[in-house]
Amino acid sequence: MPNSDNAVSEVIAGVLLIALVLIGFTIVASYVASSPLPEKVPKVQFSIRNGSSATPTNLVLIHEGGEALAYGSFEVVVDGNPAGYRIENSTSHNANYWRMGDSVVISNKSGAKSVALVYTLGSGRTALRSVNSPGGFYVFPSRDADETLEPLPTPYPSPGTYPGPLPTYDWPVGPDPLPTFAPTDPSKHVYVAASDSENPTGHSPLFVCDGSDDEREINDAISMAAGGVVELLDGNFRCSGRITLREHTTLVGQGSALTTIEIKADPGQSGYLPISVGAEYVNLEGFTMRGNAFIMITRSHVRVHDVYATSVDLDGVWHKSSGNGMFFVWVAPPFWTIDDVEFYRCEAYQCHTHGFNMNQDFSDGVERSTTNIRFVQCRAALCGFGASGDPGVPASVTSTNESRSEWITGFDFHEWQDLLNLTVLNCVAEDNWESGFHLEPGARYSADGGNIGNRTISENIVFRNCISQNNGQRNTYGGHFFMSGYYLSRDTHLYDCISINNRNAGFYVHSGDSSSFDHCTDVGSTYGWKVCKASSNIDIVNNCASTNNLRWALWLSFSRDITVSQFQHYNVRGDRGYQNILGWYKDEPKYQQPVTGSEFDITAYGNGMPIINQPGGNIYSISYG
Repeated sequence: MPNSDNAVSEVIAGVLLIALVLIGFTIVASYVASSPLPEKVPKVQFSIRNGSSATPTNLVLIHEGGEALAYGSFEVVVDGNPAGYRIENSTSHNANYWRMGDSVVISNKSGAKSVALVYTLGSGRTALRSVNSPGGFYVFPSRDADETLEPLPTPYPSPGTYPGPLPTYDWPVGPDPLPTFAPTDPSKHVYVAASDSENPTGHSPLFVCDGSDDEREINDAISMAAGGVVELLDGNFRCSGRITLREHTTLVGQGSALTTIEIKADPGQSGYLPISVGAEYVNLEGFTMRGNAFIMITRSHVRVHDVYATSVDLDGVWHKSSGNGMFFVWVAPPFWTIDDVEFYRCEAYQCHTHGFNMNQDFSDGVERSTTNIRFVQCRAALCGFGASGDPGVPASVTSTNESRSEWITGFDFHEWQDLLNLTVLNCVAEDNWESGFHLEPGARYSADGGNIGNRTISENIVFRNCISQNNGQRNTYGGHFFMSGYYLSRDTHLYDCISINNRNAGFYVHSGDSSSFDHCTDVGSTYGWKVCKASSNIDIVNNCASTNNLRWALWLSFSRDITVSQFQHYNVRGDRGYQNILGWYKDEPKYQQPVTGSEFDITAYGNGMPIINQPGGNIYSISYG
């Protein structure tokens, strides 16, 4: 039998313990009630650029990620002063919410040096992010170079080599595709049927779409099959939101002729709706993209095979393209490099943006790169239709069908990023608004033309058996400039490539170095080859030929160390008394500088006009055939 005194003491101890707990709870509750919880502050990422050529004094903030902000819940402080703004999305110039892909536009702020985003809800004003640029804000994604770009120094300072070891691959010379990535778990194979799939039975597990917001079922299938395969059956998948891939996952349709993914923004929503590849070791294969859809790759090790892309939806309606390319490789923080990507038998047709584009986020001033990228048997046609309101663009181009900008090309390989080891095999560019194949000369410059970073690195760019034709022929923009088959710069080498009937030059080298053309041909362009603006070490060799040029077969100026060997041209119309011209450049003194240290071996057929002017400092072997 227990001692009664002990029992009483245990009860008293228990009562005291409960009392202490209650007192402690009361104190904590009083403290919490008197001290408000920390306010939730939204997170937003944005980039900054100047306005278009039609509105160059505007400042534009593009929502790149994070939470949506309601109009009036934030301020934009420009150079220390709050500024009025409006929100623009794909359908409205006065939207109520700023979401991913939408723009905040501040009028008449050219030359701004700093921008801060301030959240005004809650108990006070909270700075979300500020950006400073002593040289002013550049166009982003970058506007292409134009005739006002200052010539690069001669010689241009070497940018050096890429920091750190760079992985290299032995690409096959032929057009065979590189192998796709095997799933980490082959047992994970999930099927998705469209609302109009012919025979969805017999597939398990199976998601069945109803023809509305089909991205939900597709994304659920990707979640289930993470590390496996998601197979889309035949038919039309009608989506209104993003599709997001996971690592080691394959998304495959029944072929671009049988499976279609249409993505269209709901009214009032952003049209920035990519098939987003923000994960490594991803395969995309066998479907067509329509409407607002585009593929956006932000990680390494990706294969895209047999994908067709157009801005026209299933009902024949045009949609404004929001991505910088229908096939878009974008290097952005926190990553430094996108490596090992292949596009095989992919096609962009009737698009309001570039067919293929590679670029980088330079808002933090960090130089990033795309490396070991391969395009095989790809095609870009009818990309770009001009921008409404630009001088010279026909009235038929309206806000409904206007391009993303007036500078749209078929393949835009090199903008702000460093580019190393690019291979382009058996590809075709035709009837694009500006150039067919395009690589920028490499200056990183602000809106006022000042340098804001090192010149981009360009190493080991190879084209084989490509065709570029009829580019620039539709272009009515008053400021048009490129309109060429191939617009090139440094360490770029073309083998057996063909240019046909391009509005400007077949092959255009701007501020180029250490580049070559081997057995290449132009037919019917205004100029066969145009090499200018501080170019050097350019070889046009081994039976290159030019035919039926409207002005010159060779237009070369402000260049040195050019080798033209075994070059033939036929029925060239000529101009200024010659079939080829050296040194002349529109009577503009800063560009009209001589060609020196060069050799020319030319045979002309079909025109008795003098073949070429022959300034000193070069070696000439000139004959009529």
